[in-house]
Amino acid sequence: TCAAKRGGAEGDGAAAKAWKGIESECRKKLEANKTAAAMRCLEGHFMEGREPGRRDGDWYTTLRKLRHDAEMMTWLEQEGKVKTEVKKLYRGIYHSARPQHIDRPDKVFEVKFQEQNDDRKLWRQAHNKAVYIDPSGKESPKKTVRGKTAKIEKEFAEAGYAVADKILTDKALTTLRRFLQASTFYFYPRKDKHLLALLEDGLASPLLAQLSDGLRNALPTVLGPLPLTGARAWKADNSALTEGRAQTPEIASSSADAAVSVLIWTVPGSALNGTAVGALGLGRREAIEKHVSDGTFDEDPEFVRSVKYVSNRAILWGPDLAPLWTGPGWKSGFLKRGIHLLLTFGWTQ
Repeated sequence: TCAAKRGGAEGDGAAAKAWKGIESECRKKLEANKTAAAMRCLEGHFMEGREPGRRDGDWYTTLRKLRHDAEMMTWLEQEGKVKTEVKKLYRGIYHSARPQHIDRPDKVFEVKFQEQNDDRKLWRQAHNKAVYIDPSGKESPKKTVRGKTAKIEKEFAEAGYAVADKILTDKALTTLRRFLQASTFYFYPRKDKHLLALLEDGLASPLLAQLSDGLRNALPTVLGPLPLTGARAWKADNSALTEGRAQTPEIASSSADAAVSVLIWTVPGSALNGTAVGALGLGRREAIEKHVSDGTFDEDPEFVRSVKYVSNRAILWGPDLAPLWTGPGWKSGFLKRGIHLLLTFGWTQ
C-alpha cells in the first residue's frame, strides 16, 4: 500500500534518509502538497549554505568531479556567466591534479594552496557553491504535461509501470533541459561515474514545483494524492575517464521507498555513444538490487520491460519494480552528458 504521510518514510533507503535530512518546515509543506511553498523554503536553505562567500570553502573533490567542473566553468565562461579567472582556475587545478590521480579518478583528495592568494580566495568562493543557477528554474510554464494521459494510467494500473512518450510540452522540455544542464548544483560525486544533484541542495525551484504538480494533475489516479517526496538528477561522465567502466546510476536504491517513481530524460538521444535500444530495463526490485549489489554487469537480469532511450520520455514504476541502466555511454561535449531526473511520490509502507 502507499502512504502520503511522513509515517511512510520510516525506511532506511536513500530516499528516506534524504527526506529526514530536509528541514522540518519544508518537509511539512511537501506533506501538505504545498509544493511551490516547499520549494521556496528549500531554495532559501540552499542559498544559505551554497551562496558564494556565505560560509567557509570546500577543499575536497575528485578528479572526475574536477574534470566536470572545469568543463562546466569553461562552458559558462563562453556563455558569459562566469569570469575568465574562474575558468582558468579550474582548468589549471585539473591539469595539475590529473597526473597524480588519473589512476583513481573517484578518490577524494584535498586541493591545497601554498599561500593565501587570489586563487585560494576564488576557489573558496566558487567550489561547490551556487556559482550560477540558471534563471530557467524560476519559470513556471502554465502547462508542463501534454494531455491524453488516460493510456498511461491504464498501463500503470495493469502492469505496475508505464512508459510515456512526449510527456512534457515543448516549452517545459527545453526549460527543464536548460535548468539541469546549466546550473552548478551537481555537488556529489558518486561511485557510479555520475555526479548527483538533490532536491534539498539545489534542484528545488518553481520549475520543479510546476513540473511535479503538473504530473500529479495529469495523472490523478497514479500520482494525484501523493506528495512529492524527493528529486534527484544524475549527470554522467563522458570524458576519457569513463573508458571501460560501467555507468549505472543509483536509481534503483533511490526509488526503493517511493510509492511511485518517475524518471524523465531530457538530453537528445543523439548524444548517446551507441544504441538507444534497450538502454534501460525494468525488473523485479529484489533481482535488480541483487544484480547491482553483486556487481554482475556482464549479464543483465531478467526484465519485465526493456525501454529505449528517447528524449522527453518518462518511465513510471511502483515499489515492486526497479530500473537498471544498461545503455552505452555518452559522446564528448558538455551538453552531451546524459542526465537522469528522478521524481519520487509518496511512500511505501
